[in-house]
Amino acid sequence: MIGQKIKIFVGISLIFYLIFAQSSFQVGLESKLHLRLNALDSSAISWFETRTRLNFSPALSEKITSKVGLEIRAKEFSNLNSVSRLTEPSSFQPIAILLDENYLSLFDIVPNLTFTVGRKMVHWGTADVINPTDNIVTPDYSDPTLWDAKRPVWLIHTEYNPVNSLGLELVVKPIFEPALLTPKNWFWVENLPTVAQLRQGLVASLINQGLDTLTAQQVAESYTITIREDFVMPKNTLKNISYGGKIKTHFSVFDLSASLFRSYDFLPFATPIITINPQDHTLDFVLQERYPRKTIIGGDIATNIFDIGIWAEAGYFIYDDSMPKDRLELVVGTDYSFQGFYANLQFFRGKFPLAAMQSNDENNFIIGALERKFLADRVLLRAGGIIDTKNGSYGFLPSMRWLPVTGAEIEIGGLLFGGKEGSVFNPLASVKEILFGIRYQF
Repeated sequence: MIGQKIKIFVGISLIFYLIFAQSSFQVGLESKLHLRLNALDSSAISWFETRTRLNFSPALSEKITSKVGLEIRAKEFSNLNSVSRLTEPSSFQPIAILLDENYLSLFDIVPNLTFTVGRKMVHWGTADVINPTDNIVTPDYSDPTLWDAKRPVWLIHTEYNPVNSLGLELVVKPIFEPALLTPKNWFWVENLPTVAQLRQGLVASLINQGLDTLTAQQVAESYTITIREDFVMPKNTLKNISYGGKIKTHFSVFDLSASLFRSYDFLPFATPIITINPQDHTLDFVLQERYPRKTIIGGDIATNIFDIGIWAEAGYFIYDDSMPKDRLELVVGTDYSFQGFYANLQFFRGKFPLAAMQSNDENNFIIGALERKFLADRVLLRAGGIIDTKNGSYGFLPSMRWLPVTGAEIEIGGLLFGGKEGSVFNPLASVKEILFGIRYQF
């Protein structure tokens, strides 16, 4: 009932702004379908979702701007689990209404100072796709092909440019919001072991203690095994707010910046705790999941020399807890346009988004793309991919995009992962897909 009232309130608010406020109104529509191709199921639909964005900016004054936005996500997989729900339309087509950017900005409170409060996207860093210094807004991994997708967050943001070549930013984020993950029907790594797996491990432990195989199996069968998840998110207190600042400048042909940000990881760090009681013949498995508190020291540099774009960006992650290891994430890249082609090549050391959900290890990656436009720039052919240089696993994403009319785009592409056992992308080796997408904006 409360959820329904919220939806009605949001709808009335939208209608009010559209009718009574002078505004720049935009609507974006995107629908995408993935067909999974493999030996077991040659036509499984692994992903089908339609997203609509409604954004408008009421005209307030020359020194005050605002934005009001909603995102509606319609998932085409039903969540029916009972005959009694056959009367509920929402069970056939689950719909989520998310807040997009919703903020108020004030300009020139003092000369060259901008103050923003609300839900907003704030981007730090110069690199393409992967940004080690960009730790303010929440990653959105729900669409498996959008590795750099983000969600706006509640924040207070101040930007001050006292002179042309110097800029200062301060950010305070009072509420922690975790990353959105890829849905289970596309790909999911089980975070909890089964009773059978734990019992098998217990057998191996008893054999190592000197028991024969048969006796170890009999003893293990007598154990009562419990499994539970201990999941805790950061509390929304003053002590746990995220905050930081950035200084940026332009020197000769170089854009440079340095930043410091105090925050949390967007994905939890998992610590398994196993307690074995031989007297009571019990084994308790607890998976403790926490979002580690960290400080990120970052810096980036970008330039353009002979029409060749060059950039480098690094973030050093220092954790309060000793369990996650402090780490350095680094990306170096270049891009160049020549004879109608566009080429992009990057080296990245750190945690790649899809791999980050599977492992806490750092890896080295080479990310590249080659694009070519045809027919008055209405057709784009793109070959993109990523290679895990440590173990040789890979991901390949070819695509073709066609703009039949202004504001509309049709996409056909593919998705292919592979790699040897134990490599970063090996868990995704079964993901071989053809995808179809359509976008329209007016």
